[in-house]
Amino acid sequence: MAWRTERGASLWSALICVIVIGFWVFLGFKIGPSYLDNWQIEKALASVAKQPGAASMGRSELRAALRREFSVGYVSHVSVHRDLHFQRTAQGGRVMVFLYHVHIPIMANIAADLRFDDRHAVTGR
Repeated sequence: MAWRTERGASLWSALICVIVIGFWVFLGFKIGPSYLDNWQIEKALASVAKQPGAASMGRSELRAALRREFSVGYVSHVSVHRDLHFQRTAQGGRVMVFLYHVHIPIMANIAADLRFDDRHAVTGR
């Protein structure tokens, strides 16, 4: 009978894998909600930009419509007055630009600073 050497992960290599995977899961739980909020903001911008009559709305009307969309989508950490800007296109159209950043403390003195730049052309006629 011949002895075979065993192959496979040792306790230490398994522990290192668990620590690495755990770190990435922890980071995902910390940063993930900010990306979900950004997804809601993009949806709200698209919804407001495609509303009937959006092209003829003024800035205050677009801000009010966006604020209503934010209340439906439970977006509360951004400000429509501070973060929403308007740009003109070369063809004379308007683009809603939503610029904001989120500061997320990770642990001790480590933090993530996420910057988001969402743009959507106002096309609703």
